[in-house]
Amino acid sequence: MNALHKIERYLDEHLIPFDIVAHPHTQTSAETARAAGIDASRLAKGVLLEGHDCQMVAMIPADQEIHLGKLGLDHGVEFSLADEKSVGALFSDCEPGVIPGLPNAWGVEIVWDDALMAKPDIYLEAGDHERLVHVETRYLREMFDDAPHCHFTQPRMS
Repeated sequence: MNALHKIERYLDEHLIPFDIVAHPHTQTSAETARAAGIDASRLAKGVLLEGHDCQMVAMIPADQEIHLGKLGLDHGVEFSLADEKSVGALFSDCEPGVIPGLPNAWGVEIVWDDALMAKPDIYLEAGDHERLVHVETRYLREMFDDAPHCHFTQPRMS
């Protein structure tokens, strides 16, 4: 099963309405937001983190970056960014370099930043470099299955 089908099945099982938005091929979240014609604050970006004997994905707005120290303090674990090889091993049915917008559909633990709730709708990576899943923000807690959340981002430095 490819990544998009896995995400669609997860959303259908949770009765969450969504639509798919196609965009030209991109490599970064900033490029994706521009190509899709959306503000980067409405694009949820996954970042794979590694801690002591654990991996988790932090879901953040694409116009933000993770403050690793704050997240580590909030969770009692020192985190570092995972490498591309770890991403590929965990999400092998996604295109290289893509962390899907619903990592919990793969059984991967997540934490999400409260800033994702700031907009009325949100766009999630569909597992490739050319499609996004669009959902209303009010479904965020259902989509992320009661995963922990707090504020652990800061504006991205250019």
